[in-house]
Amino acid sequence: MLKNLIKTIKKVGELKQYRKFLTKNERNKMYLRKNSASGRSLADSKFKTKLKLAKAGVGVPKLLARFRTEEDVEKFEWNKLEGNFVIKPVSGYGGDGIIIIRKRGKWAGDWVKMDGETVSTQDIQAHCMEILAGKYSLYGMPDSVLVEERIKIHPMFLSITKAGTPDIRVIVYNSVPVMAMFRIPTEKSGGKANLQQGAYGLGIDLATGITTFGTEGKSETVTKIYDFGKKKMRKVNGIKIPFWKEVLETAIKCQKAIGGLGFLGVDIVLDKDKGPVVLEVNARPGLSIQICNKAGLKARMEKVEDMEVRSVEHGVTLAKYLFGESFFEKVEAKEKTQVVKPLEQIKIKLGPDFAKASTGKKGKHWVKEIRAKVDTGAFRSSIDKSFAESLGLLDESKILYYRHYRSSLGKHRDRPVVGLTFWLKGKKIVTAVNVADRHKLRTKFLLGRKDLEGFLVSAKK
Repeated sequence: MLKNLIKTIKKVGELKQYRKFLTKNERNKMYLRKNSASGRSLADSKFKTKLKLAKAGVGVPKLLARFRTEEDVEKFEWNKLEGNFVIKPVSGYGGDGIIIIRKRGKWAGDWVKMDGETVSTQDIQAHCMEILAGKYSLYGMPDSVLVEERIKIHPMFLSITKAGTPDIRVIVYNSVPVMAMFRIPTEKSGGKANLQQGAYGLGIDLATGITTFGTEGKSETVTKIYDFGKKKMRKVNGIKIPFWKEVLETAIKCQKAIGGLGFLGVDIVLDKDKGPVVLEVNARPGLSIQICNKAGLKARMEKVEDMEVRSVEHGVTLAKYLFGESFFEKVEAKEKTQVVKPLEQIKIKLGPDFAKASTGKKGKHWVKEIRAKVDTGAFRSSIDKSFAESLGLLDESKILYYRHYRSSLGKHRDRPVVGLTFWLKGKKIVTAVNVADRHKLRTKFLLGRKDLEGFLVSAKK
């Protein structure tokens, strides 16, 4: 599996650090270790998942019917449906067995699927019988059928696809979203947002909700897709996902609601009226999301492995500062590469609390300008402890996590890591910085190479 993954990586980009990618065997070990039997069982049943999430206040599609026997299928009054419904197996996997109906057909008893194909009520009933027999179930066992409302697609996505409803897959580990992708149905995928069947997969920057890279299916690189509104091709990068913060919050809430799933994938669609709605939860999420993002799950999961995540909001904050990409800054940028000197002025963004404490007046934000030392020998930027405390950055609610390290004297200590937004040469940088004792040094802020991507560093003073 790893050899095939490396081969695919080389096709879609210059990714040298393939060891950061999660392989199928590693995923299975992780899911067996982090996901309990009860959690997996609940996730495998779309019906039980729906009930659990609805009880927790998470948005889910409206249930129109559930069939457990052939008699249920035969007795159901299909003529009462107006279209816009989905038929799916309760224990299905990978999108198999799902039929999406868009509207009624020209003749009585006919229905039009998302791909334009016309099917009869008898065809739908026959398909439901196959689901009951276990044709599409995860373990080949007898199954049941769900009939759900089809989500009303968010207006922003109407120009992206005419073949189905796009969705967002978010991978959550230890209550932190570690990776996400935007899946766009195509005619090839039969209106399903499934990469295995030929849908587009676009990586998403976790900090902003802006798309970055794209693939068709599991490996074919895509740089442009067709815009049906403008009737021309558009780049796959730069698409802003609406309700992004709510999407990440919804994914974390799913993990907390189900319980027993330390590692899962959450499929979310955006309803034009309701916002984020969860389609399903997957205890065995696929690995193609790594190709779409040109990044490895393994490295990201290891980073949050033992973190104590205090709340849903804290989980979102960690995702934003730890896994936000610099790519979104380049979406529309056409300027030349800027040069930074060994000493530079930066502007730090602070919250309204600091503005009120400093001026006695309420304000949206406060910007503090300070001198920073550029050090390419350091990976992560760092800020002086006393200075950070004066800015209110060491409040427990502002600390992302503690990094364990060993001092030069051999003592083991914990160093706070805080989220910070600052500007360098006019470029906005959202990052996580170490808090260190720099009171004997001339500068209170050190710029590490992680936050210098896209800049040229001059050796001249």
